[in-house]
Amino acid sequence: MVILCISHVRLLREALLAVLNDINGVKACGASSRDTTEAAALEFAPSLLVVDASHPEAATLVAAVQAGVAMVRIIVLTTRERDEDLLTWAKIGVSGYVASDTSAHDLISTIHRVVAGEAVYPPKLTALLMSRLADRGGDGSTRAGIHALTCREREIAALMADGLSNKLIARRLGIAVATAKNHIHSILEKWDVRSRGEAAARYRQQIQEEGEAYSPYPARSLPTPTTRVWPGAQALPSTLRTRPALSVDYPHAA
Repeated sequence: MVILCISHVRLLREALLAVLNDINGVKACGASSRDTTEAAALEFAPSLLVVDASHPEAATLVAAVQAGVAMVRIIVLTTRERDEDLLTWAKIGVSGYVASDTSAHDLISTIHRVVAGEAVYPPKLTALLMSRLADRGGDGSTRAGIHALTCREREIAALMADGLSNKLIARRLGIAVATAKNHIHSILEKWDVRSRGEAAARYRQQIQEEGEAYSPYPARSLPTPTTRVWPGAQALPSTLRTRPALSVDYPHAA
């Protein structure tokens, strides 16, 4: 079995190679950049990647290997367990996670389990994935729709669908650009999409399904005009006795 270790930290990369090459039947090689990763994938066709999640281009390098090597499994070495990071790696297809304080013995155990076909996830990711599945309908589509957004988020989703940039959205709504970005991030999280373009498409799709543009504010009915009887109107025909009440403000004389 060939294992490709990807890390931009030389000390970590060499330590991993030393540990993995001691495993019977394993050949480990290292890479730190896109060029070396693609070259190693082409030459060795690894069946397993051990990836340093702190690498600035980690996801890109994994995608490069996946494009050239079929059925490659992935283990991520991570120093943090933020929700968005865990979900991003899950979508990429990671089979196992190893924390930075894990021992070499635990790393080897995770490798054996992943190679055997197991998914070795931290409890936090398991809970996140179960929560996402619970938010999906029977056909696999996400239930969260326009009504899951706040009034402000609905406004911003509509403006994104109109093609406005963050700066123009902020100017239109009279808010800071950073505030607009925070609202957009919240929309992406609620709708489980990864870009403004996907969010805009989702908004347009749901508007089409509902059949009309969705206003972020409840519709307000106009007041029914009242009528006023003119002084002396009894002497007039009934059709001329009333007129809509008007309110006109005149300037007061100085």
